[in-house]
Amino acid sequence: MKKMFFLVFILIGTASYGQTLKKLKVFCKDNFDPRASITVEELEQDPVLAVDALKNNLVINGFKVISERVAKEKFEINNNGTKQGSSFNQDLSAGVTTYMKSVYVITLVYSARPDTGCGGVVMSNLSGQIVDLANDGEIVATFSFNQNGLEGKCTSKVMESLAVALKEKQKIK
Repeated sequence: MKKMFFLVFILIGTASYGQTLKKLKVFCKDNFDPRASITVEELEQDPVLAVDALKNNLVINGFKVISERVAKEKFEINNNGTKQGSSFNQDLSAGVTTYMKSVYVITLVYSARPDTGCGGVVMSNLSGQIVDLANDGEIVATFSFNQNGLEGKCTSKVMESLAVALKEKQKIK
């Protein structure tokens, strides 16, 4: 009798797993290239460690992930002058520029809530985009995920599903 109960429990768990993943929505434009280098932008607060989970799953799925630490921030001063006849025109500017060594950058935001599983905290919603840095900042992919208070899909499973969908350039709706 115990074996039968255990088997039924596994089947219910599997059905629940498939239903929850349907709440992940991914859209990739045709010009998104999963073989290009990609950086995941760090978050100020990341209680479920979503950025690390996404980086790990992208690497596992064959993406060329470039660490954000490789990005270099520089303070630049430009001083250009031109002389025309008796007048002198000067263009002076200063600013901070960040240089990324990847083609794409993933930006994401999410909300977290307490849950009894997954280390005590799960994402309640997630949204993000992939920006093509080599093509004037064009958005080449978007994604979102929502789960209600009764669901508790762990961050690692959501990020695994996202990485697989991006690799396959799936359009999940």
